[in-house]
Amino acid sequence: MSGYKRRKKNTRIPRKVYVIVCEGKKTERIYFEKYRTRYSNLSIETPDSKYTDPKNLIKFAKQYEENLIFDNGDAIWCVFDCDENENDDLTKACKIAGKDINISFSNPNFELWFLLHFELYVTKIERSEVIQKLKKYIPQYEKNMNVYDLLIDKRPQAIINAKKLIRIHEKDEIEQISVESNPSTQVYSIVEEILKNTDE
Repeated sequence: MSGYKRRKKNTRIPRKVYVIVCEGKKTERIYFEKYRTRYSNLSIETPDSKYTDPKNLIKFAKQYEENLIFDNGDAIWCVFDCDENENDDLTKACKIAGKDINISFSNPNFELWFLLHFELYVTKIERSEVIQKLKKYIPQYEKNMNVYDLLIDKRPQAIINAKKLIRIHEKDEIEQISVESNPSTQVYSIVEEILKNTDE
């Protein structure tokens, strides 16, 4: 379990622990690791996972359950994209997650969250199109790039835009974690929880 310091049972520490397990090798982890700050009441851990499919990613995340104190506000998040998954795959993954694993799903990809900092896009879009549109605002963008500082001032708008997409799908009675929920991202939910525990 590299990158994660196990918590001793029956031991309490002041900071809550958020374990964020990402599908991406670097892009997502780099982004969430930037939320580590001395002003935060959180300890944010982003363990390295070799898995990319939702089911095995969630199984990997579940091994951290026994190390956390959920009643104290600790949390586990699984971050993954729609990719080539079918609805059946996503449904099975959600069942495995149970009540203690939070899911942050992006459709078609994580970079949609970055794009929403600049514009609200409501039409179905391919992964490559998201990157193309993002490069209009960040011309030098490439995978594994640290864009945190470039986005921080626009973060409130990204949260608003992400919630608008969620409401659109709710109105159309589209399941959020599904192939049909393109475009959408739930990354805002992790960000909001982190910000609740941060004094900047």
